[in-house]
Amino acid sequence: MLRLTNLLKHAEKIKIRLNLGIAKAAAVFRFVPEGPRHAVRDWLIRITTPRRDGLSLGKRLRYPMGINEYGFFRAQIGLAQGAKIYAEAIKAAGIPCTFINTDIIGHQEDNSLNAELSRHGKYAVNVIHVNPEQIRDVMNEHPYRMFNGHYNIGVWLWELETIPETWIPQMKYVDEIWAPSEFIAKAIRKETDKPVTVIPYGIETPVAPGGRKDFGLPEEEFLVLAMYDSRSRAARKNPEGAILAFHKAFGKGKEKAALVLKVANGTEEEIAALKRRINELGIRCYLMTEQFSKPKLNTLIACCDVFLSLHRSEGFGLVIAEAMSLGVPVVATGWSANAEFMPENCTCRVGYRLIPVNGDYQHRDDSDRWAEPDLNEAAGYLRTLWAEPRTRHEMAEEAARHIREAYSMERCAERIGKRYEQICSQLKGRSGQI
Repeated sequence: MLRLTNLLKHAEKIKIRLNLGIAKAAAVFRFVPEGPRHAVRDWLIRITTPRRDGLSLGKRLRYPMGINEYGFFRAQIGLAQGAKIYAEAIKAAGIPCTFINTDIIGHQEDNSLNAELSRHGKYAVNVIHVNPEQIRDVMNEHPYRMFNGHYNIGVWLWELETIPETWIPQMKYVDEIWAPSEFIAKAIRKETDKPVTVIPYGIETPVAPGGRKDFGLPEEEFLVLAMYDSRSRAARKNPEGAILAFHKAFGKGKEKAALVLKVANGTEEEIAALKRRINELGIRCYLMTEQFSKPKLNTLIACCDVFLSLHRSEGFGLVIAEAMSLGVPVVATGWSANAEFMPENCTCRVGYRLIPVNGDYQHRDDSDRWAEPDLNEAAGYLRTLWAEPRTRHEMAEEAARHIREAYSMERCAERIGKRYEQICSQLKGRSGQI
């Protein structure tokens, strides 16, 4: 017994030293250029992951029908928000379900769903809401039997017209792919004949009590809000475009107008560069870098007069849809997934020209392209919305109605429920109980 205790203590010391070594390596790895970093990561995954040439659905499922959803339920990134939306929709559809948090990324500090999380799946259908290159990491967190002999659905998000080549081998781990937009689905269908189902996100926008004064914002000014998460890549989100469009619209400073720029997870260097650019142009700008809860962030959106997104591409455009839901007029690039839920009669779709990505994004390819929005047109929309409060109000009301009717949580639940019933019919007679 003593010998066993000593062995356990020795193993724990080794584990601690290994974790410290990994942490130090990760800190250094952050400074490696993105291309080599992805190549090294993919190589490490290949040599350290147990060889699994795919998953077998088997002649008989070992679990009863229902859905296990895997996702970053404790994180606050866009991918995590999508997983939480699907979780609510699955519950609303009345489907037996469990939710399993995946611990393969850091910054998991949201404990709001802890009471609903489980350690293991109970049902025959898995919905795996992570990036494709993370699927094997998720599988390695759990017993292999939790995926083999199941119907596995990957939820994949992407922002360009062609998916990365490194995603294609991951398709062997799923029987089907869900995407929140037709834009993503079209890119995936180019590379697979497996079912690709579009399940748009359901939009819910709970707000926290408060108003402009709680954010240190003036009551009397016309406020244009732009926001992005640095982890979603500034090159894609294009805050520079938002700053320049605002400057073109209100650069002379005669109007009572200000830009509110909300940045999440920005580095010190990035924030300093934004401040320098704002000062160079001499625009009125409130730069916010605090981390807000989702309800408080929704309150900030609702406090502003216009939401501005001059992104170069979106896989869905969740915050744009949330702004519409909150009754805030939207000025946004009219290309990629957000164009699917932005009717021209109640939103300001900014014109664009398609340009090469030119290495400004992850997993890039020489043929990839995205949109360069027309800043003069965006500035014109901002001027119109500033000058015509009635137009602003009418657009906002119609946009909110559109989101309520076409992109509600109930509609999301209906879509998931319908596809789930189709899967159940396909697997009829094959589910069982362990």
